[in-house]
Amino acid sequence: MKWRVIVAFMGVMVGFLFCSAVLADIVVLKQGVSGYYGAADTYIEEEDWPGTNHGNLWYMHLYMQHHDPEQSALVKFDLTDQLPPNAEIQSATLSLWVYQLVDMTGNDWLDVAPYRVRHYKDWAEYDATWHIFKGSSLWATPGCESTTGDRFANPDDDPIRFTKDSGVNRYYHWDVTSSVQDWYAGTQNNNGWLIRIVEHDGGSEGISLNAKESDVPDYRPYLTITYIPDPATICLLGLGALALVRKRR
Repeated sequence: MKWRVIVAFMGVMVGFLFCSAVLADIVVLKQGVSGYYGAADTYIEEEDWPGTNHGNLWYMHLYMQHHDPEQSALVKFDLTDQLPPNAEIQSATLSLWVYQLVDMTGNDWLDVAPYRVRHYKDWAEYDATWHIFKGSSLWATPGCESTTGDRFANPDDDPIRFTKDSGVNRYYHWDVTSSVQDWYAGTQNNNGWLIRIVEHDGGSEGISLNAKESDVPDYRPYLTITYIPDPATICLLGLGALALVRKRR
């Protein structure tokens, strides 16, 4: 009897894993592609008050000078109605197209990563500047640089290092699974990421990215989410498959 229980349990687990693999799906969110128009992005630039909004431009710049960020980008994707109810998110990847390196020579280097924006800083694409995140509301620290009032202290993924030899006109990818899981679960408001230079060699250098306004869809930022439907449903499918096998015996 005991071995039958063990076999039955193993059958359920195999059925669960099999159905999860078969039913796993992928959704790609990219502005203007497959009917999706929920992306927002801009870059913010250190300058005198009140600052300039760049939400309508096709490009975004990241720049750091003497360890101080001078240009950073903001990117977010609305997840509303993009996933079925009770889905289980397995992974999420943020992809950004880098089209040029700026002032990178010799042994210059810089590291880039996405930082989750705090749930109460609902920045507006056509308002955000170095000083303001929406309307007349100010960042806690200019540039979305407060790790308690504006953004998380740690990036979602390990930084990617760029040097003068790094490839351009290509996508770079960061794992942002934890943020997307929290946003989908509703435990945090989705205000996207601050894309910033984490550190550099101490000189003056940067990179440039394509924004959602790019004329070429293939160059726009995108978010890839891999998920499975409601796990309870999959478990029932696994049990059903096991019962069918046992009946045939």
